[in-house]
Amino acid sequence: MLKIILTGSLGNDATVKDVGNKKAINFHVAVSMDYKDSNGKKIEKTEWVKAVIWKYEGRSTKIADYLKKGRKVLIEGIPESEAYKSKDDEIKSSLHVNVKEIELLN
Repeated sequence: MLKIILTGSLGNDATVKDVGNKKAINFHVAVSMDYKDSNGKKIEKTEWVKAVIWKYEGRSTKIADYLKKGRKVLIEGIPESEAYKSKDDEIKSSLHVNVKEIELLN
């Protein structure tokens, strides 16, 4: 099994969408990383990760009320990558996480 654990801040308020007999709670998480380049200069890089929590019929989507822009979270889930074509006709990829566990940090 492939699993990812990350912490970061929400870049948007969560949205809830109906997808067949399921509901998808969608949001983006900004994950910041610090490192030093070959000259010893500190570099901060931010990666954006799309996240989705799947809820089936009868299961609450109440967590979406707490997933607001700027909120810090810890998520654990299954990563998936997706290729897409940009507006400039370049092939790019993005990271998605199917969230299995979530913890609100602030």
